[in-house]
Amino acid sequence: MERFVRSYMVTENDASEEACSIVSSITRSMHDGEVSLLAFITQLEEFLTSEESSIRAKGTGLLSAVLKECPQEQVNVAAANVLVDFYCERLSDVSSVPELIHGLVSLLQFNSFRDEHAVKISKSIFASVNVQSHQQTTRHGVFQIFDMILQSHLDALKRSEIDFVGGFIHVMDGEKDPRNLLMAFSLVKIMIREFDISQHIESLFEVTFCYFPITFKPPPDDPYGITADDLKIALRECLSATPLFSKNVMPLLLEKLTSTSGNAKKDSMETLAACASVYGIDAIHPFVEDLWEYLRDETFNAPDDSIEVIALEAIRSIVATLSVGVIKGSDRLQQFLKTAVSECMENLKTPELKLSRPSGKILKYCAMASDPSYDIIILATMHGLLDQYRSSDLATGKKAILEVLMEYIDAARHLYDIYLDDQNVVNPLVPYKDDLLEVFGSALLEVNEYSELRLCGLRGLFDMILLRQFLSDNEVGIILQHFTQIILNEDDRDIVKKAVNYLGKVAHLKPRIVLEVTLPTFMSQLPSNYETLNLSNIHGAKYIKALEAFSEIPIEPILFEALVPEILEKLDGIHFSLSNLNVEYARALLRSLLSLLIKKSSLNHDDISRYVNTLVPHLIAKCVGPTLEMDVSAKYVFCDFEIVKITAGIISIITRNLGVSEQAVFFAQIFELFTQGNTSFLPFSEVEKSKHVIPFRPLSPESNSSQKTLTFFFTSSVCHIRPEVPYPVPDISDFLSGIMSTSLSSTSEEQQLSLAQLAASVLNKWSQEKELEAFVRKNVLGELLGHLTSGSFRKESLNLYLWLTKALVLRTHSLGNECMDQIMNLFEDPAFGKQASEGISVIIGDNDILSKQSFSIIKLLYKQRFFNYIMPKLIEGFKRSNNDNYLIALSHLLRNVPKQILLSELSPLFPLLIQSLSLPDPNLQVSTIDTFYLIALEAPHIISEHISTIIPLMLSFVQSTNGNSMRVRISSLQCLGAFPDTIPFDVLYPFKSKVLKEIGNALDDKKRLVRKEAVDCRSRWFLFTGPKPN
Repeated sequence: MERFVRSYMVTENDASEEACSIVSSITRSMHDGEVSLLAFITQLEEFLTSEESSIRAKGTGLLSAVLKECPQEQVNVAAANVLVDFYCERLSDVSSVPELIHGLVSLLQFNSFRDEHAVKISKSIFASVNVQSHQQTTRHGVFQIFDMILQSHLDALKRSEIDFVGGFIHVMDGEKDPRNLLMAFSLVKIMIREFDISQHIESLFEVTFCYFPITFKPPPDDPYGITADDLKIALRECLSATPLFSKNVMPLLLEKLTSTSGNAKKDSMETLAACASVYGIDAIHPFVEDLWEYLRDETFNAPDDSIEVIALEAIRSIVATLSVGVIKGSDRLQQFLKTAVSECMENLKTPELKLSRPSGKILKYCAMASDPSYDIIILATMHGLLDQYRSSDLATGKKAILEVLMEYIDAARHLYDIYLDDQNVVNPLVPYKDDLLEVFGSALLEVNEYSELRLCGLRGLFDMILLRQFLSDNEVGIILQHFTQIILNEDDRDIVKKAVNYLGKVAHLKPRIVLEVTLPTFMSQLPSNYETLNLSNIHGAKYIKALEAFSEIPIEPILFEALVPEILEKLDGIHFSLSNLNVEYARALLRSLLSLLIKKSSLNHDDISRYVNTLVPHLIAKCVGPTLEMDVSAKYVFCDFEIVKITAGIISIITRNLGVSEQAVFFAQIFELFTQGNTSFLPFSEVEKSKHVIPFRPLSPESNSSQKTLTFFFTSSVCHIRPEVPYPVPDISDFLSGIMSTSLSSTSEEQQLSLAQLAASVLNKWSQEKELEAFVRKNVLGELLGHLTSGSFRKESLNLYLWLTKALVLRTHSLGNECMDQIMNLFEDPAFGKQASEGISVIIGDNDILSKQSFSIIKLLYKQRFFNYIMPKLIEGFKRSNNDNYLIALSHLLRNVPKQILLSELSPLFPLLIQSLSLPDPNLQVSTIDTFYLIALEAPHIISEHISTIIPLMLSFVQSTNGNSMRVRISSLQCLGAFPDTIPFDVLYPFKSKVLKEIGNALDDKKRLVRKEAVDCRSRWFLFTGPKPN
C-alpha cells in the first residue's frame, strides 16, 4: 500500500493513466479485503499533513479518488464521522478545496452518511469556501453536494439553525456557467417551496432575476447538450415558484415587454403566463391595463404564429387569474373583458381586414381561461356575431365570422370536456346550438364558388360533433347526412376530401351513428344485381364515390362487420359473364375491402381473424366455382386476373392476422384444396355443386388456365404462415421439389411467378439448416442451375432461381452469394443476360410475399451485406467487358438500397452512374437521375467534381424532343433545381446562362407537371446570384 501511495504522489497528472491505475489497484485491494480504508489513510497521513500546499492537495485528491470507488462496508458511522470532520476542517485550506469538494460528493453516497453530517458540511461550505473564486468543476461539485443534501436530508436542514437560504444565495451569486446555473435554478425552486424565504426575498430575487432574459447560446458541438430553452424554463420556474416575488417581478416584466428585443419580449410574455396565476389577482390587477395594451398589440402585430400564441397564452393566464374567486374578482374580470370585447368586436365589424383574425383569437383565449370568462364572452358577443353573419353579403366576411365561432367551439372543447361528470356545469354555447347548426349548415350548402366558406361550414359542423355531450345522436345523424351527400354529389375534390376525413374521425368516435345513418345511404348507391348495373351507374360513379369514401376511413370493427355482408351480397348479384361493367364493379368492391383491411391491419384491429371463416371461403368459392364448370373456354368475371390478385391480397392480410392455431387450421384447409382438390370448406350451394363437373387440380399440368391462375391464393396463404406452424407434409424437401417442378413445367406465366414466390417463402422459412443446405446444393445449385445454363426451360429456370436466391439473401445465408455468382455469370449471355441483370431488383427489392409482415426470416443489414458483396464484382465486370448488363444491374441495385449505403461508396460508383444514363430504359434513367439529386443534397462535393459532365446530361434529359419520358424530364428538372442550393457558387455560376436558356424550352412542354417543375427550377437559377451565406 505504501508503494501505491508513494507512486501516486510522484505522478504529474492526477488524471493520467498511471494515476488512475494506482487508484484502481488500491480500491481493488479494499474490495478483496487485503487492506482497510484505515490502513490506507495511515499510509497517506504524512502527505495529508504536509506543510507544502501542493502535497496536501495531491494527498487529499488521492483520498477523494479512493473514496469514490471505496466499498460501502469500509465506511461505517464512526469512519464517516472522522472523514466528515477532516473534510470540513480542511475546507479553509484554499489549495485543497477542489479535491475536498470531490471527496465530499463521494462521502454523501455512503449509507453511513447521517443528517448531522449534511448540516455540518453545509455550514462549513458557507463559512469557509468562497465558491465563486474556484473553477467550474469545483463549483459544480458544490451545487451537486447541495442537490444531494436537499434530496436526502431536507428535514434535517429545516430543523437546523443554519441560514441555508442566505448561505446558498452567497454561493450562487455571480455564477455564469450554464451547467451550474441549471442545477442552481433547480435548487432555488426547492428552497422556495421548503424554506421560509421571507427574510431573503430581495436577495433571492436579485440572485435569480439578474439572469433574465437568458441570452445563452450553446457553442457548436456542445457536449453537454444544454440549450437556452433549458435555462429559460428553469429560471421561469424559479420566478413563478412564489407570490412573494410579484412585487419585484411585475414592474420589470412590464419594462421588458416594451423592449425592442424580440427574445426579451418573448421571454417576458412566457414568464408572465407562468407567473400570473401564482402571483394572484391583487398582484396582477394594478398592471392589467398596460398589460392588455402590450399583449393586444403583440397579438395584432406578431411576426409569426409562435409569437402570437405566446401573447395569447399570456392574455389567457391574466384572465384566468382575474377569474379566481368569482365574487372577489368578478368586477375586475368584467372590466378587463369589457375592454377586450369592445375592441375586438369593433375589429370584427370589418371581418375581411387584417385585425379580424387576431381579434377572434383574443376572444377565444379570453373565453378559454375559465368558466366565468367563457360565459361573459359568449353573452357579450354571440348575438352580434350571428346577426352580422346573417346580414353579410360578402363570402369572405361570412367566413371570418364562422372562424370566430369555430374558435369558440374549440375553446369550449378545451374548457368543458374536463367537467363532463359535473352536472352543474353547463356549456354556455348550448342556448346557441340551433343557431350554430343553422349558420354552419347554410355555409356548407351555399351555392358559391368560394369553397373556403363551405369548408368552414363543414369544419364547424364537425367541431360541434367533437364537443362532448353537446349534440344529440339525432343532431349528429343530421350532420352526417350532410357529409354523406357532399361525398356523393360534390364536384369540389377538396371539400369531398375533407368530408371523408371528418367522416372517418366521426366513425371512430360514434360508429353506431355512422352505421345507422351513413352506411345505408352508401350501400344504396351500390347496384345489387345485373339489371341495376348499367352504363349510367358506371359513368355516374356514385357507387365509386361511396366505396372510395369507405376505403379512406379507418373503419371500426362494428362498421366493418356490417359492411362485409353487404359487399358480399353485391358481389353475389354480379352476373358471372365477363363484361367491362361486371369486371369494373367487382374490382371496385374488392379493392374497397382490401383497402379497409390494410387500414385495419395497420391499426392492429383484433377482429380481422374472424373473417377467415366467412369472407375468405366466400371469395375463394366465387373464383373457384366457375373453373369447375364444363365450359372452360367461357370468360368469367371472377377469373379476371386483376380480381384474382386483389382477392389474393385480401387472403394475405387475413392470414397474417391469424394466431398460430388458427393458421394451422386454415393451412390444412387451403393445402387440401390446392393439392387434393378438396373443396369441402368452400360454401357452395347444392345448385352450384350440381354444375361442378371438373375437378379442382390447379397444380396439375392438365388443369385449365383459370385454375392455374388461382395458384395465387395458395401462395398468398402459405407465404403468410408463421414459421412455427408445421407444414402438413411428411417431407418439406419433396414438397418444395414438387413446387419447383410444377413452376418450371407450367404453361401459365402467372402460375410460374406464383409458385416461384411460394418456393422462395418455403426455402426462406426452412428452419433445419443441414437439410436446407443439402437441398440448395442438390436442387438449386445443381439441378436448377443445369436447367438455367442449358435446356428448354432457361427463362422459367432463371425466374425461379432469382426468387430462391432472394430467399437465401434475405437471411444472409452464405449459399446466397454462391447463387448470386451464378446469376452474374449470365450477364454476358446474349439470350438471358438482360433478364439476369434486371433480376437484381427481384433479389434486393422489397416485396410483400417475403417481408417481416409475412414472417419471413430477414436479417438486419442484409441489403448492406449484399451491396458490399456484389458492387465490387459489378464494377470489375463492367471494366472487363464493357457490357451494359452490369450497368443495368447496378441501377437496379442502387434503386433498392438505403441512401446511407449508397453515399458510403460514391467515388468508385460515380463514373458508372454517368454511363448508366445512356441506357434506354426510362425507369432506370429516372432512378439514376434521382440518385444524382440525392448526391447533390447529401454529398455536393462529388457533383462539383463532375459538374461539367452532369449539367449537359441533365439538360439533354429536360428536352421532350429527345424522346425523354415525362418522368425523366421532371426528375432532371428537380435535379437541376437542387444545384443552386448545394453546389458552390464559383463552380456552378459559369453554367447559369446555358441552363436558363435550355430550361426555357421546358416552359412550353406539353405536360403541365413538367412546366410546373420548369418554373420552379428556373426561379432557383434566377435567384442564384452569389455565394450562399454560411
